Amino acid sequence: MYIEPGTNIKILKDCPLDTTYDHTIYFANKASQTSYFAGLVKYNLTNYTYQRVRNGVARVGVKADNLYDCNYMMFQNTNYGNKWFYAFIKSVEYVNNETSEIVFEIDVMQTWFFDYTMDYCFVEREHTVTDELGGNLVPENFDVGEYVRNGGYHEIFGHLTELAVLINEINVTDSLGNGRNYEGIYGAGVIMAFKATDTHGINEHLKSLSQKTDNIQAIYTCPLYALSTEIPDGGAELLNKDVSADYLSEIEGLTGNETLNGYRPKNKKMYTYPYNYMEVTNGSGNKMNLRYEFMSKTERGNYGFEAITSIVQPVQVICRPIGYKGSTYCPSESLALDAFPMCSWAIDGYQAYIAQTAVPNTFSAGLNALFAGISALAGGGGLATAIGGANALSNVTNTISGAYKAKRGADVSGGNFNSGSAITAHRENQFYYTRCSVNLDTAIVIDDYFTRFGYAVKQLVRPNRNSRPHWNYVKTVGCSITGSIPCDDMNKICSIYDNGVTFWKNGSEIGQYNLDNSPDAT
Repeated sequence: MYIEPGTNIKILKDCPLDTTYDHTIYFANKASQTSYFAGLVKYNLTNYTYQRVRNGVARVGVKADNLYDCNYMMFQNTNYGNKWFYAFIKSVEYVNNETSEIVFEIDVMQTWFFDYTMDYCFVEREHTVTDELGGNLVPENFDVGEYVRNGGYHEIFGHLTELAVLINEINVTDSLGNGRNYEGIYGAGVIMAFKATDTHGINEHLKSLSQKTDNIQAIYTCPLYALSTEIPDGGAELLNKDVSADYLSEIEGLTGNETLNGYRPKNKKMYTYPYNYMEVTNGSGNKMNLRYEFMSKTERGNYGFEAITSIVQPVQVICRPIGYKGSTYCPSESLALDAFPMCSWAIDGYQAYIAQTAVPNTFSAGLNALFAGISALAGGGGLATAIGGANALSNVTNTISGAYKAKRGADVSGGNFNSGSAITAHRENQFYYTRCSVNLDTAIVIDDYFTRFGYAVKQLVRPNRNSRPHWNYVKTVGCSITGSIPCDDMNKICSIYDNGVTFWKNGSEIGQYNLDNSPDAT
């Protein structure tokens, strides 16, 4: 039975698609798809005989020389339906001066674009729907190289370098007793606190202890803020304390507009670890690394830190972030500062000797014994009494000799004057932070990769093909689709997804990775 030819063939020029399937075009509907490819037509041929899809060869009434710049075609067998088949032109062969033979291969992605549905499958990577700070944290497999600091170190806590001098002393005359409870720990004595700059007040207080220097247990330093009370000139006694004062501080939060070694990335994942992180150090070589994506922001958009302290020995300040990893306190992320020197104090050798040996009493008792011995001898007393008087004289002599040596001898010191540190001397008893990142070249390489191929997802989801304004890359593992399409074409489509394919919103933009493809780009 004769069937009137009714096949339409359109031969296209400069189509940006090829058989590698690295790129394809996303269309919202069939009308927009047909319209786009129709805009690339060089030859519009009508009333041809039925074009077999699997045959892969079409004879057309166009000179071969006129087809060499054509790389794509579409045809429609109107007598059997209105479906358009899209195909890559693989070669053009000369038949005669008026006829050419085109060898083609069906473009399965465009031909069946609206005939299948994506099932849930394992998506290895893709361009995500959102790109917020800390929103995409699946690890990537990149060599990040050497890290660099972005700017200098900044103090976390103000006034931490202002020190107090604490004198722990025994005070048996205190009506409250001989001990106190500080930081939940009972200890002998009380603690007198002075500002470290109050040298006069410290000296005056030590003078009052000149004859009972053994009552001084220790003299040491600690941060002034830890006392949680105002210390006047001349010092003040610290009352029993359960816990020293906490020091809360805020530092500026990450905005996503910062540069990495001078480079401003397009993809927000570049602001997460291991490409960008915060380093906190205590100035003594110890440090902790904090991930910005795990840090909680205050109402002002800042990061909160607290310093917890102890005023009993050994004095220590611990710095830890507030709300890190969603926890109010995160003990695993903390850093200690303990470079707080011990102090020494002068001891008057003579005064100490007097206090320790009770010279006045000894001297008085010896004299009495001596005079008694002499009287005994004069009155005819016995030898024993006289010897007692002689021994008393010897004691007096030794006491006087000891006192004289103490008076003439050099004064000594208590405590320790060799526990200073360079960070104390330079007023650097502090916690510092800085932002570290990959270097400039590495940042560019990784960011460009994210721009082109999206982020690692590694989840069982439906592939996302149109979330971004210009292009979406999708790579699956074990792709699964459902549709009324030939089995071999279905398998080929799944293979394309598994190899990775980029969907472009506009065919004229294919390869233009310099465009702003962020989710909120217009």
